[in-house]
Amino acid sequence: MKNWLVVANASQARVLEAAATAGPYQLLAELAHPESRKKGIELDNDRPGRAEGNVHSQGGGVHAPGGGLYEPRVDARKREHERFAQEVAAVLNAGVADGRCAGLVIVAADPFLGQLKAKLSERASEQVLRTLSKDYTSLSEPELAKRLREASGLHAGSRR
Repeated sequence: MKNWLVVANASQARVLEAAATAGPYQLLAELAHPESRKKGIELDNDRPGRAEGNVHSQGGGVHAPGGGLYEPRVDARKREHERFAQEVAAVLNAGVADGRCAGLVIVAADPFLGQLKAKLSERASEQVLRTLSKDYTSLSEPELAKRLREASGLHAGSRR
């Protein structure tokens, strides 16, 4: 079992397997979620629900006459980011559960880093060795290795 390095932002992710010592990474998975790059208006093709007449707010929702509850709108882009975080986490959770991954190093842009960590299973969360809040998705693997070494001697293959 080797450590996995996850390099992600809200629209793309690479899962790499790290060598035990500094060396080349092996690409395990490449995921893309183009919906995360779209504008909110492009994602929301529904028109928001409307409540007319006497409307009052209670407990976070809006109650309309007749007892209908209108939930507050969720930002469409945030919803897509959450979906992608779930998709990436599913790959990581499976790798840990199947015994293919000894530890996780996660390098992701904020706030996606937090969204991804929140979707990890308890077991996968326990295997997180390091996190780094950076967007390195556009870097080549040699440049990625160099940047990780510069970031406090971080290498996905080492267990610190």
